Amino acid sequence: MIYLLLSILCSTSIFIVFRSFERFKIDTFSAIVVNYLIAGSVGILISDVQLSFTRMLQSPWSINGLILGVFFISLFYIMATTAQKLGASVASIANKMALVVPVVFAIVYYGDSYNLLKIAGVLVALIGIYLATVKPKVEKKSFDWKLFFIPFILFLGSGFIDTFIKYTQEYYLQESENDSKLFSSLIFITAFCIGIVITVIRKGKGLNHLPTWLGGIALGLINYGSIYFLILTFNNSQLESSVVFPINNMGVVIFTTLLSYFLFQERFSVKNKLGVALSILAILMISFS
Repeated sequence: MIYLLLSILCSTSIFIVFRSFERFKIDTFSAIVVNYLIAGSVGILISDVQLSFTRMLQSPWSINGLILGVFFISLFYIMATTAQKLGASVASIANKMALVVPVVFAIVYYGDSYNLLKIAGVLVALIGIYLATVKPKVEKKSFDWKLFFIPFILFLGSGFIDTFIKYTQEYYLQESENDSKLFSSLIFITAFCIGIVITVIRKGKGLNHLPTWLGGIALGLINYGSIYFLILTFNNSQLESSVVFPINNMGVVIFTTLLSYFLFQERFSVKNKLGVALSILAILMISFS
């Protein structure tokens, strides 16, 4: 369970760091590029094997890592945009409600157990996530459909990423811990390569700003931890993925909501309090199922 807790704490920190970018005038895309450079380097540095990109690309999980790298840089930018335009809690709700995708996939494809208590727990989790992160009503203004589609795309993409990470771990990453480290690095290196090309097109905008590098370094360390510790959770615990994903996502929502309140003075309504309570109840229901 310690790996699951570490993954939750790292994922929570991602939203908080994103939320801080505007305050410190950090160029979001440039910081994301730096973040992937750092995250990709961490896995290589902590692995016990001599680095060989040829060996990495010839591994059976290489295509999966390349695909995830493309999705990561796309979804990470969408996540950052959602957090900044609509608030950290809205980004969290779109990202974490996607838990239904890997949960349904795990039950249908892997044959994970399910009973009334687990199903009820997932439903309570969705209600809890919504209530914990829903924003209070603000002054009415013209509805921007572009802002509606941003969290919807985040929802679909996040569901795919979680499902595909579990799929890769199930079939390719159970034999060697070094494979888990290098697989995580390949995801981030792929995302970095795409990001650096876009940065060159943008003529290096933002990379000459020290706070951007500091923000990117912080983001890279916790971003790597969120994926690596999640894979270690699957490798070292007997928990089914249909249990891990709801607990992981609800834990992130609870911590993100609380930290948003204490650090950024986001309003904390009665609905938010009820949502946090329901999320805790859902964790207990799913755990005991």
